[in-house]
Amino acid sequence: METNVHQTLYPLVRDYMNAMGTSRTTLVAIKSYIDAVQRLKCTPAEFKPLLLELNAVIRSTEPTVVPLVHIIEEFEAEMQPFFDKGLDAAKAKATEILGSKLKRFEADTQQLTQCCTDFIEQGDFIVVHSPTGYIRNAFVRAHTELKKAFQVLILKQDFHRTKDLVSTLGEHKVKYLLIPEHNLSHYLEQADKLFISAVTITADGKAVTGPGTANVVSICHAYKVPVYLFAESIKFSHRSLPDQCIHKEECYRVEGDYYFQITAFSHDFVDLKMVDHLVTEKGETAMEKSR
Repeated sequence: METNVHQTLYPLVRDYMNAMGTSRTTLVAIKSYIDAVQRLKCTPAEFKPLLLELNAVIRSTEPTVVPLVHIIEEFEAEMQPFFDKGLDAAKAKATEILGSKLKRFEADTQQLTQCCTDFIEQGDFIVVHSPTGYIRNAFVRAHTELKKAFQVLILKQDFHRTKDLVSTLGEHKVKYLLIPEHNLSHYLEQADKLFISAVTITADGKAVTGPGTANVVSICHAYKVPVYLFAESIKFSHRSLPDQCIHKEECYRVEGDYYFQITAFSHDFVDLKMVDHLVTEKGETAMEKSR
């Protein structure tokens, strides 16, 4: 793959993450990887180098998609004995290994949905920012299956993600209120909880999150609104925040007849000291054990 192809892939990954969240992006990426392996036409000698090259690209996305990287690293290690078993056998084994990891990740995400559901209580007024699929599904499950009465305060973000959440809650008649993110101060006195998700939990105690999450967490922390961070265990990174390759972009924007030069980062980060409850698919995790 050429460098320009890599640079095309990285913004595509960021777009998926912004629109769907890291967990769904990881699922889509694994399914796409399996499909690519099955469709790949190459010689037996080319198979391993092509996979290793793709793995290298996945490792270097901006930001790093930690759950996907963990899966790819495990896959690469498990594939080593099978690369010289013939092309058909190698492709079959690659599909088998990736399929198994896909099922495991789906199971972890479903379990995290249940854990998230358990933290929704009768009468709650829950602020939500950077929600991923399991938070959205937890709201639906708590309302439709457990018949809990609560309200969700949605802080408007990316159009596609906001539309996805609003459409889902509306379809299942979950009570919600949609406001601009900057109007949160008007609702802090009645807020019971803030639910957020993360791209990564770093080794130095930071959560890489969607844009704007750091500001929301800070104001909720100041007003003593409990912050709940939900993330699968596979999102825990062995590396520190500077190694997460958060994308920095210098760009120009036009408003009226004026050009603004803007520096923007693709993601925020939140210090775990501002998080009251860190929850994985195994339940609530002691904060000191997560660092």
